[in-house]
Amino acid sequence: MICFALLAHDNESMLAEQIKNLRHYVPNAKITLYNGGTNPGFGQKHGIPICPYSRPLQYGKLGRYVWDMMTWLQETKADYKYFINLDSDVLFIKPGFEAFIDEMMEGFDCMGAHMQVQHSPQDNPQFYPGMTLWKEWPKWQPFFQTDYFARYFNPVQIYRHSMVERIVAETDRSRLEHLLQVTDTFAMEEMLYATLAMKYGGSCREYPWDYTESLQYVRTVQPITAQEMKAAKSQPHYYWIHPVKDEMLQILSMLSMQLDLKK
Repeated sequence: MICFALLAHDNESMLAEQIKNLRHYVPNAKITLYNGGTNPGFGQKHGIPICPYSRPLQYGKLGRYVWDMMTWLQETKADYKYFINLDSDVLFIKPGFEAFIDEMMEGFDCMGAHMQVQHSPQDNPQFYPGMTLWKEWPKWQPFFQTDYFARYFNPVQIYRHSMVERIVAETDRSRLEHLLQVTDTFAMEEMLYATLAMKYGGSCREYPWDYTESLQYVRTVQPITAQEMKAAKSQPHYYWIHPVKDEMLQILSMLSMQLDLKK
């Protein structure tokens, strides 16, 4: 039902732990890898498909990885219901995610965290990635052909298979390739696919979270603590947390499973 598109670039042991975590909490999902690092052999020993369009990516410029993964899945006629992108610092913490997204996606084509729709730089001048896109809006507006852009927080954006088909089929591939090569927009992956989904008539929603509360469990820089992970497990609608960095991913994954056994 779910196809996870996991972006990672180094640390084989952490990749192994994340795969173990996904298989424990979302056992029916297909896991695919985008190797964003410089070692062409990275990830090959874990028994998951690796996107052949993988290439080294830079921090803040990950926009093309979702496009490459969507394109590859379409070319290979992959069977899935939901496409979901993952960062290497996402950790799942409880079972039930599949039933949750089936419920939340009823009548919708995509879902993501901390959704925005901006029509001008004044809508949210504190949002840095958006401000970098507004600076380049003369480049991107003719491509989008909209007077707005939409935004989801990068990890765990969810798109129906039919929405992926529309994005790949209706997007001007050569124009997008050029824009991705020349853009200086920061975190374009947060704006690009949500905007295309909305442009192509998709019904878009955000996770059923209170924004301020959600920052305890899903945020950008400050790593999630063990206490925050435990709190997230007790809250409805929080099935994953971000960011969980380096060896803490293994520690919190093991702790989460131990807490499950005590119930």
